[in-house]
Amino acid sequence: MQSVEKAIEESRAKKKAIIKKSLLGTLVLIVVIAMGGFLVFMLPVTSTEERDPRNENGTTSSPSSIEASQQVFSEAQRKALQVALSKTKERIEAMSARVSHSERFHEAATTIENKLDDAFNAYAASNYANVKQRINEINDDSSALLNAFELAYTQPYEKALAAFNQNDNGTAFNLNRESLSVNPQYALANTLQQRIDVFEQVQDAYEQARIGKIENNITKQQQAYATIVKLDPLREDASLALAALNKQQTDTQFASLLAQANRAIEDKNYDVANGVLTDAAAIKANSEEVRVISQRLKTLIAGENLNKIEEQVAIFISADEWETASLLAAKGLTQFPTSTSLLKADKNAKAIIESRRQIENFQQRPERLADSNIKQAAMLALRNAEPYFSQSEKLRAQADTFKEMIDDVNTPRAVTITSDNDTYIKVLGVGIVGEVKTKTIQLKPGTYRLEGSREGYRSVIENIHVTPLTTDLSVHIICTEKV
Repeated sequence: MQSVEKAIEESRAKKKAIIKKSLLGTLVLIVVIAMGGFLVFMLPVTSTEERDPRNENGTTSSPSSIEASQQVFSEAQRKALQVALSKTKERIEAMSARVSHSERFHEAATTIENKLDDAFNAYAASNYANVKQRINEINDDSSALLNAFELAYTQPYEKALAAFNQNDNGTAFNLNRESLSVNPQYALANTLQQRIDVFEQVQDAYEQARIGKIENNITKQQQAYATIVKLDPLREDASLALAALNKQQTDTQFASLLAQANRAIEDKNYDVANGVLTDAAAIKANSEEVRVISQRLKTLIAGENLNKIEEQVAIFISADEWETASLLAAKGLTQFPTSTSLLKADKNAKAIIESRRQIENFQQRPERLADSNIKQAAMLALRNAEPYFSQSEKLRAQADTFKEMIDDVNTPRAVTITSDNDTYIKVLGVGIVGEVKTKTIQLKPGTYRLEGSREGYRSVIENIHVTPLTTDLSVHIICTEKV
């Protein structure tokens, strides 16, 4: 894999740098070794088959055994080693970055990094068994290092936290600094350090809260605990105390608003009561007390509104203005559909208005009253209106006038008939006038046909209309056209 090859190249480059730095010493060593090798070469030796060479571990390391060791690892196994080396390299790099702030652990990490370089070199030399062994060693070493690193900063932190909770701020400061010197990024230690830094201010605020309690000054206590919570949000006791004080203040304010609302209701100052209840509901939206008082207020306001409407309706009834009374009653019934007073007023208004309308229709065409059917309908309208005479003087007066009209309509009116004393005249359907020069007859209001006839002459017809208002009505009938 490319990463493994790159790692190998880096390892080789590192080795070359070391060799260059110690070049003189290396050259001397090479000369000594060369001389020794030459002497060994010159000595007589037994054949290869008789020799029993041993490696540094005392085991056989003949070329054939080395070749066999290399052949044990297949292509798949070598690729697996490559993957293992790459992952190990990633873990070691992450470990080194994590412990880099501590000189002690940084040096230990460097040692493990060197072992990793040796593993890469072994892989480059095809010493696969050695690579596998070194990877295991590296993993064990890195795990041990990380465990030791974690203990190095967590144990001082825990001791610092315990000291802080005992208000031993100096000890807490020193121990927490020790933790941060190992791992400056440890979040818990950084949080504790912030609490340590504001410790004195927090203690001053606690003292102010204590004084406020002695003075029974809720506001002073609230301010003190709010300061503590702002400086050190992890002070749970301060948070609980502040919440309790806020609740106490809210309950007191809420009770005061309810009392104000009840007083305003007793004084019938409903607008003020409604505003105060709105403020109370803003504090406790689902309060049963607010609901009960609001319902009581709503009932009282509704009753007051109903009384106002009923009073207005009564005023117009007394003024005999039933059209306006009807409008107000109908409007009031949309809000108070069960109001007995409004229901009665609405019923009477409709009946009176309808009676006046019917009578007025008859009065507009009085001549129709001469008809018996029309007269009968008119009398029925009067009977229907009669129960309401006591409530509407205007209706009574209109009915009296209408009665007189009915009587007057059936009173005959004088009609003068003139002729030539030769024409025979009769009122069709009524009676005979005869041959007259002039004659006055009495006819009730209505439409009549008068016929004139004379021997040797064409008959003539005259239509006349007698109304209740008719006075001095005359008609001239004479036959003039010979046949």
